Amino acid sequence: MSAVGIIAEFNPLHTGHIYLIREAKKHGAAVIAMSGNFVQRGDVAIADKRIRAKAALMCGADLVLELPVSYSLSTAQNFALGGVSVLKAAGCDSLMFGSECGDIKRLAEACEALESAEFSSTVSRLLATGITFAAAREKAAEGAGVEKGLFAGANNNLAAEYMLAAKRINAGFEFLTVERKGAAHDSSDAADGYASASLLRQKLLAGDRDFCRSYMPDSVLELFESGSIADIRRIERAVLAVLRTKSIDGLKTLPDLSEGIENKLFSSIRVATGLEELYNTVKVKRYTHARIRRLVLNAFLGIDSRFFMKPAPYVRVLGFNKTGEELLRKKAPLSPVPVITRAADTAKLSADAKRLFEAECRASDLFALALPEIRPCGAEYTEKIIKTEC
Repeated sequence: MSAVGIIAEFNPLHTGHIYLIREAKKHGAAVIAMSGNFVQRGDVAIADKRIRAKAALMCGADLVLELPVSYSLSTAQNFALGGVSVLKAAGCDSLMFGSECGDIKRLAEACEALESAEFSSTVSRLLATGITFAAAREKAAEGAGVEKGLFAGANNNLAAEYMLAAKRINAGFEFLTVERKGAAHDSSDAADGYASASLLRQKLLAGDRDFCRSYMPDSVLELFESGSIADIRRIERAVLAVLRTKSIDGLKTLPDLSEGIENKLFSSIRVATGLEELYNTVKVKRYTHARIRRLVLNAFLGIDSRFFMKPAPYVRVLGFNKTGEELLRKKAPLSPVPVITRAADTAKLSADAKRLFEAECRASDLFALALPEIRPCGAEYTEKIIKTEC
């Protein structure tokens, strides 16, 4: 049985995601590596991961696996490496993603340029001027022969990271891409029947269900509503409280640090009275807001650099249908890393992998405070795998 992997957040799941899943299923079973309750932009997910996993299964996915929090709340490179390693371990044959260019050949040629010595040295030189990594990479890529503007697209950038990560761990995937349709990534507008996840999050938080209904199936929208919408503002004081207990030495263990930013973070924590104030106080030219938000939440959740730029140490199953169950039955015994279907399975993990699962448990317990009605701790041990019939 062929299996096509997709790395996603489904934050929330919308018409663009459904299109991607349907395209993947033309080539085999659709296997999703999905972010948990904290996401790459440095925020809580709009809904619990099991709500989003169920939505994916309702919309055609066959198997949903969790992207552990140390990868979902991380840089594009580490996010990609985590997703690719999970899908490789699950036995996927190919990897599908959206891109602005919609052309695998162009993306592959660009990736070759990114691996050149000239590119690496140029990025280092540009970073020394204080610009962000994304800006440095775009300029260096053009200097290495990549067509102008190719890496201006967020999806093209992430596609390149997927392809580079797969090569790094010898995944051997066939790469498949579909051209991104409608609204651009993080766009505040909708177009051609598609809206960005960013815009839909804004509408969900504002309670504008009528708008969302045009870009999310009614069944999915109802699922999100029944699961309650999470909002980081509900845990703002909790985040600040935890951060005020941190020492500089403790902050030095955070992933993706450079230029002594932990010192700026520590001093900013001492004076900030809100999260936005904290982000703006820490802000330096080379650090994007998303990167600062991730640092803050990693500190809040107690996530260190232990798994930064290393493959995921286990595969966690969130849900499946009959096809996904059959895929697991055939692929799981061959997996080079442990496949977890029950919390009890974590007893067999390595010491470091157990620490990652403990961080996942901590993340879920703290995410529960961001919901309209606070939930008790322990969901990682009490919630069951989601199973659907079709």
